[in-house]
Amino acid sequence: MSISEDFLKREDLRSQLFGETWRTLIPEVFRDVPTYYDKGNAVASLGSCAWWSTRFAHAIYNRLPPGARVLDVCSGIHEVPLKLLALDPSLEIHAVDGSPHMTAEGQRRARERKLTIHARVCDAHVLPFPDNSFDAVTLQFASRHLEIIRAFKEIHRVLKPGGIFCHDDMLRPASRIVEIPYLAYLRFSVWFTAKLFGSSAESMKCVRYFADAIHHFYKPGEMTDLLHGVGFTDVESRSFLTGVMSYHISRKPAA
Repeated sequence: MSISEDFLKREDLRSQLFGETWRTLIPEVFRDVPTYYDKGNAVASLGSCAWWSTRFAHAIYNRLPPGARVLDVCSGIHEVPLKLLALDPSLEIHAVDGSPHMTAEGQRRARERKLTIHARVCDAHVLPFPDNSFDAVTLQFASRHLEIIRAFKEIHRVLKPGGIFCHDDMLRPASRIVEIPYLAYLRFSVWFTAKLFGSSAESMKCVRYFADAIHHFYKPGEMTDLLHGVGFTDVESRSFLTGVMSYHISRKPAA
């Protein structure tokens, strides 16, 4: 593993800029949004989030052995686990998230569908599992709110040799022509969504944060390089609108 000095400096800057928001405001946002999370995403993304998430779930499913043991990190309302179990009920799926409120909503949805997802509330940077525990780990729409190198190292640790890491998020667009209008739209759409659904004062304080976090995040090619630096190999990626949304699927080297 060899993480470049540039990535270390950028992670330090992200922590300086957003560390307090991650610790204090983001938990309040996810206390606020569980029941309207889907609708809020649909408004903010013009319906594209659900479509892209479904594409991501199928890409994961096509790479899993039957009965695979899967961990979904920052699982929220269990969107990825529920889609995977709809495709293959034989999967054993575990989920972790820092928000008890999002987790409770995810568990409610799983019970409604008579599905089992083994969920824990915990810190994504310190996963409560032994080394080499899972055939696959997934992480969707959350890494912008994490110390990403710490989180990726933990994911690498709990993956079995030869296991896959499937990452999906809104990244910084590779093209400035796309990035400038996109971030302007994102600021407006997050504000509009918060107003529409009556978000709390704490959530309203994060309106600008969501766009700023993407501006200081990684482009699709940089995410590929970071995954290699952490120790993953065979990195594949797909992007929508040059990185407005991108997924990367990589592998922990076999022993």
